[in-house]
Formats: sequence, structure tokens, C-alpha cells
Amino acid sequence: MKVKLEVASINEMAEINMIQKLAFKASYDKYKFCPAFEMTDDQIVTYLEKAFVYKIIKNEKIVGSIFIYKIGDNHYELDTISIHPKYQDAGIGGEAIALIEKIYSDALVWSLSTPETDYRNRHFYEKIGYIQFDAEVINEHLTLIRYRKEVRLITT
Repeated sequence: MKVKLEVASINEMAEINMIQKLAFKASYDKYKFCPAFEMTDDQIVTYLEKAFVYKIIKNEKIVGSIFIYKIGDNHYELDTISIHPKYQDAGIGGEAIALIEKIYSDALVWSLSTPETDYRNRHFYEKIGYIQFDAEVINEHLTLIRYRKEVRLITT
């Protein structure tokens, strides 16, 4: 069964937060910083007001989430993408990003950040067209690499 995306509701945010904590625990342990891991249930609910929040569904079960911010005209940020560890390495993240890109078909630019030493994530993002354009030192354990992807609209 294929992955599908649905807008998350306030009633699902605690489950989404639990999945984020499972997905990002190793990052928090490694970098001593990870907002997605440190977030409380009350804090994550506030994201419904400032971001587009989608639940990622596989076999009728929430297996992850994706948070999208509109940065400007035709520019969106893939903020937090989390997949439950039990469902990682199954192509779900790639399917979810492809679906998001179809939903936001007006996007000309996508951007995102990922830790410098998360080589698997970096390889994945580069494979799907993201190009590194900046870096930000967060602390002595963590540098975030900034990526962007420019979309060319095909006209007939």
C-alpha cells in the first residue's frame, strides 16, 4: 500500500509528537540539541497555527509527519520530517516529499536543514535535487547544512 498524506488535527498532535521523539532521539543524544525531540505536546499543538502539518499514513496508520512553512511567494521550507523508526528505510520519506511537492505545485523553491554529519540524509536530499547553499553552527556538536531545490515549471 502506498503512502498518503492528510492534514493533521489537534487530536493527533500528541501521537505525532511521540513519533518525533522516537525518530529524533538518536539525533538529540548525538548533538545535544534537537527541537523536534525536546518539544512538549502543548508546544507541538502551536505549530498548527504557523505551519502546514501533515500526518504520513501507511496501511491506515500514522507512521510519521511533515511540517511545511511558507517562506515567501513560491518558496516553502520542509521543516520537520519524521518517520517512526519501525518504518524507516522503506522509502516513506521520499514518497511523502514527492506528495508534498505535488500538493504545493506552485513552489519554485524548497529549502531545508539537516545536520552536517547525517550523511544518509544529506545523500538522500542531494539525490532528489537539493543543493547545499549555507551552513549554521548551532553548538560544538552540531552544524546544520542548509539546502535548497529550485523547481522549473514546465509549460506547454
